Amino acid sequence: MCKNKPDQTHGTCVHVEVNVTKIVKYVCITGIAIVGIIFGCSAWAEVQKGNIGSSAE
Repeated sequence: MCKNKPDQTHGTCVHVEVNVTKIVKYVCITGIAIVGIIFGCSAWAEVQKGNIGSSAE
């Protein structure tokens, strides 16, 4: 374990910082991108079939 002592001459000191805000931000952006891709692919498939607007009749 690392202690903030300047006279420490042996061992290893590792400082790990976990930024939860960045993790949550990137998880949300990734989720939005995945939903957008899925929606875009299904909309594009409907455009290719020519079914856009036929459900409104």
